[in-house]
Amino acid sequence: MAAPGKDTVEGLVARKDYAKALELIQAQLERRPRDDRLRLQQADVLIAAGREREAVAQLMALADEQAADGFAAKAIAILKRIEKIAPGRQDVGDRLAHLIQEKVRHAPGGRPAASAGPAPEFGLEEFDPDAELPAAAPAPAPAVDEDDLEGLDYIAAAEPEPAPVEERRAFVSTPLFEGFSQEELVAVIRGLRLLTFAPGDILVAEGGPGDSLFILASGSVKAFVRNPKGQYVKVNELGEGAFFGEIAVLTGKPRTATITAASPCEVLELDRAALDAITASHPRVREILKQFHEQRAQDTVQAMIRKRE
Repeated sequence: MAAPGKDTVEGLVARKDYAKALELIQAQLERRPRDDRLRLQQADVLIAAGREREAVAQLMALADEQAADGFAAKAIAILKRIEKIAPGRQDVGDRLAHLIQEKVRHAPGGRPAASAGPAPEFGLEEFDPDAELPAAAPAPAPAVDEDDLEGLDYIAAAEPEPAPVEERRAFVSTPLFEGFSQEELVAVIRGLRLLTFAPGDILVAEGGPGDSLFILASGSVKAFVRNPKGQYVKVNELGEGAFFGEIAVLTGKPRTATITAASPCEVLELDRAALDAITASHPRVREILKQFHEQRAQDTVQAMIRKRE
């Protein structure tokens, strides 16, 4: 990989010329004031320059905006960055939970926090592999696609055309968060851990141990399952706000799909140990996860039945 140019932000940071790097970012922000990537980069440079207090203020403002706009997972990912800089800042999580709840309460068609409601089809979700489906004529073999899962033998299932970027951004809120009360949401936020993945990284492997659920804060992932011939079939692609893995964290069953990063990703993880600690004092959290799993498993089975008809 080529070294960063000396006049780029990366090059200036490499030379520890933080003042000029910040000037360059500020000039770019004047042209694109809502560019979240630039604002996060600005915070990173402030941290490198030893100006943690300014970085925290920048990140808190950005987290507040994301939560108020309905991008809960993005806001929580930023909170996790703040926790690394300023451990023990409990007020940030409380404030984010309040903003997320307010967004849900006032959003058109929003549902009250006391009810998880029906779960939309956010895509993979793992379903019980022992569930029986009505017999039907076998579908024709899908075409081979060699670009999605490098190094593995797979075939790609037919997929709908991806929605335009503008349309996808309208649906990035995570419905999982909408089912919790503010107190429960604070507990869940504190139990989440922020992970990052590069394109091609494997998040979970089919057949591997299942002990956590994941929420996509940014980026996208692809889900694959192995067919009887040992080939990997691409079954879905998930974007910001999607969550998966609740069947694993609830039951401990092996993973039913392999999921890889399709782009640079930030992922929030809730493992079983954290969930057990949360549900010891907030038992309804587990019940809400079960409701989401049961609804999404039913949606998955019904979708499979419709495809076979």
